[in-house]
Amino acid sequence: MNEREPTPSFLRMMGLVAASVAVTILIFFGIGYVLGRIFL
Repeated sequence: MNEREPTPSFLRMMGLVAASVAVTILIFFGIGYVLGRIFL
């Protein structure tokens, strides 16, 4: 019972947060690109 080991659930949560942030950035970048192509 070593308490210093990072738990898989913590690592999975960090990966999920990182993935959701990346997807959100890509979505907003895509929206900006499409609006720029339409209006410019």
